[in-house]
Amino acid sequence: MSSGLKVLHIAETVRGGIATYLNELHPHQSASFGRGNVNYVVPSDHRGDLVNIEDDAVTTFPRDGRNAVGLFRMLFATMRAVRQLRPDIIHLHSSFAGLVVRPVLWLAYRRSRIVYCPHGWAFGRETGRLSREVTKFTELVLSKLTHRIVCISESERADAMQVGIAANRLVLVHNGISKQRPVLDQRAAPWRSDKIKVLFIGRLDRQKGYDLLIEAARALGNMLDVRIIGASVVSKFRRSDLPANVSLLGWMNRNQIEAELDQADMIAIPSRWEAFGLVAIEAMRAAKPIIAFRIGALPEIVEDGATGVLCDEVSAEKLMEGFQRATRLDLAAVGRAGYERFTRLYDIEQTHRTLSQVYADVLHMRTSESGQQAELRSDFPNNLRS
Repeated sequence: MSSGLKVLHIAETVRGGIATYLNELHPHQSASFGRGNVNYVVPSDHRGDLVNIEDDAVTTFPRDGRNAVGLFRMLFATMRAVRQLRPDIIHLHSSFAGLVVRPVLWLAYRRSRIVYCPHGWAFGRETGRLSREVTKFTELVLSKLTHRIVCISESERADAMQVGIAANRLVLVHNGISKQRPVLDQRAAPWRSDKIKVLFIGRLDRQKGYDLLIEAARALGNMLDVRIIGASVVSKFRRSDLPANVSLLGWMNRNQIEAELDQADMIAIPSRWEAFGLVAIEAMRAAKPIIAFRIGALPEIVEDGATGVLCDEVSAEKLMEGFQRATRLDLAAVGRAGYERFTRLYDIEQTHRTLSQVYADVLHMRTSESGQQAELRSDFPNNLRS
């Protein structure tokens, strides 16, 4: 991939996984494509979530929650950035950016190639049936205005094909993070316990299943010592409801999180639905075993009995059974196996290489198009499967 390629990333929100994705990718894309050629459109209240990215690379828009005004401002900021930067690749992140920006770009600015990453299909979440069907139809229609759709897991790719999105528009690019762990915060309070030390990292909302973990911890008070890093974003949460063996630590920075990861015996990811689960590969990088439900991409990431424990059904009872199964495993050895799997499959350098190839492919389509859209010639999914 030659340097000088201009890429514009657009997101309606970056808090959480998308910020991690962009922060990990940025140094690699900047080094490959040239400083000043990798730019971003993000909400102003999330600007701080992008770290070590220069201000002149970021266009912000004001946003007061998720509403029509905020989406219009995102679109306005995007068109301003597109006119100014004239990017080769416009890389859209998540469903709201994909919904608003794709039709307008297709009508108003055909020079750029549009790459879209849903980071988990909206129709895969817990919603009403009508809402799900409308979302499926919308994604199918908009897929025809997209040069390539980046799926972060095989389950996401399979879901897209089930909806009817053409296979030649889809490409599997696993999320990755740096092999180098962030520095551990030396001021972390020591975590001393004779029980299994279980760590949860994430938002305290229904999707993340923290309530199922608390229920399991309450029932297994003699076996588990649980720490929760995070805070409620959507639902309200009462600290007084916690059993004695569960501690709520609130939000923490990356260095503090790494220090807590280091002390834990096991990482719990009890999500009800999950497109990928970056916490899983952060746990594997720290050589920690994972307990999770068999949903979304988690069965692709976690090998049951080898790098963690997978529970077959989303319930507190199955989670309790999973913890009981974990007591029969050599958790340190399971964690080491997870680290080996991480280095093989989820290194950010591999994500960057594969994504660069996607960009090269769609740009090659632009030069070889003669009225008809060129067929996809690459076969990325086979490259990334273990």
